[in-house]
Amino acid sequence: MKKRIISLLLILSALLSLCSCGKYARVSVNGTKIGKGVYTYFLDGAKSENPNMSEDELEKSADKQLLRYVAVNSRFADDKLALSVDEKTALSGEVNAFWQYFGKYYENIGVSKQDYYLIKTSEFYRERLMEEYYSENGAEPVSEKSLKDYFSENFVAFRAVTGFLTTVDENNNTVSLPDAERNGIIKQFAAMASDINEGKASIETAASYAENTIITNETVVIGRNSTDYPEGFFENAVKLGNDKAGSFVIGDYIFTVQISDINSDELNLFNEYRDDCLKALKGDEFDSVVDLWSENYKIENLKG
Repeated sequence: MKKRIISLLLILSALLSLCSCGKYARVSVNGTKIGKGVYTYFLDGAKSENPNMSEDELEKSADKQLLRYVAVNSRFADDKLALSVDEKTALSGEVNAFWQYFGKYYENIGVSKQDYYLIKTSEFYRERLMEEYYSENGAEPVSEKSLKDYFSENFVAFRAVTGFLTTVDENNNTVSLPDAERNGIIKQFAAMASDINEGKASIETAASYAENTIITNETVVIGRNSTDYPEGFFENAVKLGNDKAGSFVIGDYIFTVQISDINSDELNLFNEYRDDCLKALKGDEFDSVVDLWSENYKIENLKG
């Protein structure tokens, strides 16, 4: 154990030298300075999660994220791991896409694209470390059967048509449609599901029954706790049954959903979403593992 800790400390300086150059944060980790942009990102993230935090609380939250960041980077290097070509390509694509939409905001608060690239790289490191940790030869092996069983019980595969039971009033405010119009749309969506189940229409042709709809272009897979759809969507969708369609209303949204067999050999969805399944099953537990690694590092305040 001592050898591992010493090893981690030796590589720490090299890892943190990759932080944004020239400007440093108010803290160091085990005596090594931290790029100001990287630390600013963690501060901003803490503030976004809870805008009512005091300055002291924000700094404590950012410090915790920084220690996790350092621990992950150090462990990845210590284990002599490397990202694959595909992972590096995915990393670059995600950074570029994110920066296209949010880059101006982060530049204005002092976070550069290089800072974000370092942070995103660390997230990729964490995913790989988690895969290794729970692999067949890892510290806490998780069997493929356990993962597949969890996937079957806690994920759903579907295509969906989404409609809106709202309109915009004369003051440009979003308001609910009158009952008569709502009921008319609800009937249209029910007809979609009925015709799909009876083989009279595909989900594409059924989507044309109503105006202002959005249709998924391919099969979507979400977990039980996904926030990609409104609360209650998963429960309503999963009870429809494989290869069945149904319609339901959640708030001011209406959906017609066609369920696919998540265990279909033809779709091969488990292999595609295996990493998401592992995150859902073991993500919280792995956070505790990373926190344990973080105990090897200490933050020193450089203020004053």
